[in-house]
Amino acid sequence: MAASGRQDTGNENDNNIQAWKRKTEKAKKSDIFKELNKLRVQIVALDREKSTHLYSKRNDFRQEFLPLQEMETKATESRKTEQIKLKQQLEKISHMVKRFHTELKDVKPTPEFVEKLKIIMEEIESTINAFKEQQRKQYEELMREERTTTQEILALEKKFEVWTQMGDDLPSARKVAPSAPLASARDITKDLPPEVAAFEKFLEQTGGIRGGWDEYDHQTFLKFRHRNKGRPAFLQQCLISIPTRTEEEIMNHEEWYQTYLDMNETKKESIRKWKDRKQREKEDLLSVADDSLNNKKKREEEKQQAMKERMEDEKMGRFSKLNAWKVQKEIERAEAEEKKLREQLEKSKKVGDFKKRQTEMKAQVEEYRKKREEEDEFVRIQQEAWEQEQKERQKQISAREISRFRERDQKSMGEKLKKDKIKEEEQREKEKRLARLKSQVEIEVDRDPNRLLQPTAGWKSRTKEIGPSGSGQVMHMQHRAIPSWRQGLH
Repeated sequence: MAASGRQDTGNENDNNIQAWKRKTEKAKKSDIFKELNKLRVQIVALDREKSTHLYSKRNDFRQEFLPLQEMETKATESRKTEQIKLKQQLEKISHMVKRFHTELKDVKPTPEFVEKLKIIMEEIESTINAFKEQQRKQYEELMREERTTTQEILALEKKFEVWTQMGDDLPSARKVAPSAPLASARDITKDLPPEVAAFEKFLEQTGGIRGGWDEYDHQTFLKFRHRNKGRPAFLQQCLISIPTRTEEEIMNHEEWYQTYLDMNETKKESIRKWKDRKQREKEDLLSVADDSLNNKKKREEEKQQAMKERMEDEKMGRFSKLNAWKVQKEIERAEAEEKKLREQLEKSKKVGDFKKRQTEMKAQVEEYRKKREEEDEFVRIQQEAWEQEQKERQKQISAREISRFRERDQKSMGEKLKKDKIKEEEQREKEKRLARLKSQVEIEVDRDPNRLLQPTAGWKSRTKEIGPSGSGQVMHMQHRAIPSWRQGLH
């Protein structure tokens, strides 16, 4: 009874764990789909804004953005190719699982069938593990690239912020933020505090924020660790709830998690100090910027006064230039009218010369046309003579070929008639042999139609009358009844 109770309790716990897993996975999937839809909307908006502001043909800096557009096109094609490959791999795994379900519909309790199922399960498991390992490596690479890109963006934002605060005309600000090359993916940690760089390097070397474990195993580990408040007893519970991990792996993960917590606290403290330092630097820069702003405002007022005086001088200069321009335009108009009259006179003179040249050209063209027609006529006559000669030659060749074909047909017809004659002789011989055989085995039987109406022997035995046997008084005796169809057969 006790064993049965423990078994029921174990089954209930397993069912609760399975239900909790399904609920957790469902919630995670829902959150993932919501996040994907949100990101998809953001991507569409960014693409629209990018196409409008960067890649538009009306953009003055389109040539500078062409390399960026080419890189984006290549990345899009690569992403589509990766999506197709991923879909093919998932279809392959789905096909293997469907095949396994099909085999399970017709279970045969034989060792061969069990071995076959084992092979199919091993193939499915190896394929899924290879797929998960490939995706894990790709995600880790993407996370590293994302982390590197985020750090580069932070560095650029910091520089932009410094440039904005410094101003364009502040010499001291130029000393504060000297130009420096952009940090690359290899030296980006140089701009970070040592504790943050060490923490990032630790995560990169040990498999990320879960220490190389998947989401479910790591969350199960944290659940039992928090429930037992870090006491060693939770290791046994983890060993039971995470059957895919050994005790040594769980202990190593506990050591990693302790190191992770310590380094994370150190990183947070370092970031807090770094933010305080940056805040103080920002306040110093703001104070310097205020002084610079006042000086800049004073210089702007002086510039505006000087510009106003210069504009008055330019206005007077433009007025004098306008008068000179009007006089110059009158002179140019008179010269243009005089030039137009000269051109009209020259044009009338050129018209006569042009008509004379046109007449000469017409005569030359007519002469060339006649000469060309004579040449075409000569070529046509030569072509007709050549075609006639070809036709005669073709007739001679056709006559020779026709006679040869006729001889070949007559020969083949004679051979065919000869073969038909031989077949007819063989058929006549065959019929003669069959006639001789029939004459030797022929049997004559007289027809008697009256036999069809006569009763058979079985029917005669059925209708035969059965009377009492012997003489005298018949005594009644108990015996089994004999069917009428069996009476008289003994």
